[in-house]
Amino acid sequence: MPPQEKKAINWRAWTIGVLIALVLVVCLQNSQQVKVEVLFASFDAPLIVVLLVAIGIGALIGWAAPVLIRHRRGERAQAKGPSAN
Repeated sequence: MPPQEKKAINWRAWTIGVLIALVLVVCLQNSQQVKVEVLFASFDAPLIVVLLVAIGIGALIGWAAPVLIRHRRGERAQAKGPSAN
């Protein structure tokens, strides 16, 4: 019998899964109505919605920032041309 190969643990997937579970627990335990003020607007919303919107905005920023930085670096590299090597 050939020896069994060890499978690598996907730590990133486990970490994301645990974080999602934590977010769900916090959201489900905080369902009361809260007053939210954003700039000139004021409204009442369930805290779960406010938390999910804040998490969504944070995730969007966390995804978009590196993409924009890479894009700008690429533009600068193109502007310098092939003589920059």
